Amino acid sequence: MPAFRSMSWAALGLALASGIAGCASDAWLFATASLGGDTAGQRGNVQVVFINNTPYRATFTFGAYDNLDRNTAPALQQFSSETDTRTLEGDSETEPITVQCHRIFSIGGEGLIARVQENLAEDAFEEAALVPGVYFSSLAAGEEFADLPNEGVAAAHDAFIGADFDCGSLIVYRLEFSDAGEEEFEIQMSVIPSESTR
Repeated sequence: MPAFRSMSWAALGLALASGIAGCASDAWLFATASLGGDTAGQRGNVQVVFINNTPYRATFTFGAYDNLDRNTAPALQQFSSETDTRTLEGDSETEPITVQCHRIFSIGGEGLIARVQENLAEDAFEEAALVPGVYFSSLAAGEEFADLPNEGVAAAHDAFIGADFDCGSLIVYRLEFSDAGEEEFEIQMSVIPSESTR
């Protein structure tokens, strides 16, 4: 019995060490991943495409920011029924959008929303699109409350450079119905590396 217990503790210790090592590896990649650019101190770019595979218009804010810099304004793309944002109707997709490399790419995440509210003037973003995650609506554009989620929501999504994508990549976000979980919809992300990282 003592031998069995010592083997069990050893196995548990190995599993914990592997998990910690994996987390530490992701953290290291995230903290040290290159922000790209051909000249030291400059940033490269990422191409982003949004594909809405639901029949409903999507309302959300996508942004890129550096988590350790609380004062820099995030790079934003907003989607809603409002005329001063982009629109992503059901069963449609965007053209590739060029976004400067940052440490975190977020769709409606808490950190993104906080930085928008803290660091941008009120006229620099559309309040109706600054929502947690993604709202889905079947109401016609122009109707009152057109951007409220009468069909449901998808939880926020954060992606981390080095662990989830590299500068120079093409990131494809798909808005899909969810087969599991509490929310009716979900955000799926896939990454196509640049030629230099394939």
